[in-house]
Amino acid sequence: MIAAMLLMLADAAALPGFYVGNQMELAAAIELEPDGRFAYALDYGAVSETAEGRWRLEGEAVALTVEKSSGAGTAAGLQATPLTISGDGLRLERHGRAILFVREGELVAPPNRNSRLDKR
Repeated sequence: MIAAMLLMLADAAALPGFYVGNQMELAAAIELEPDGRFAYALDYGAVSETAEGRWRLEGEAVALTVEKSSGAGTAAGLQATPLTISGDGLRLERHGRAILFVREGELVAPPNRNSRLDKR
């Protein structure tokens, strides 16, 4: 069963989605778009970084090509460390930590609690 899940995830068409990697003292997210684009953000202690660019499947890993980045980390460091497919998620070694990204379900818009704003 695990092997079947790995084969499914190894298919590039199965990878797009929104993944979160929240752990103690760490908040991270990466979104892999079906068109090959990605957006990444990490907050870990004094480290805060974001990146955008392109992703591609290379064997059992997701390689990133950073086109735009900001924050404490370097784009070269993020590009040099592919995300490995780990079970039904992704794993990234970054700033001395293993970040485990888990796919989020479909995001639901929160209910509008101030309907008076809609009438303007």
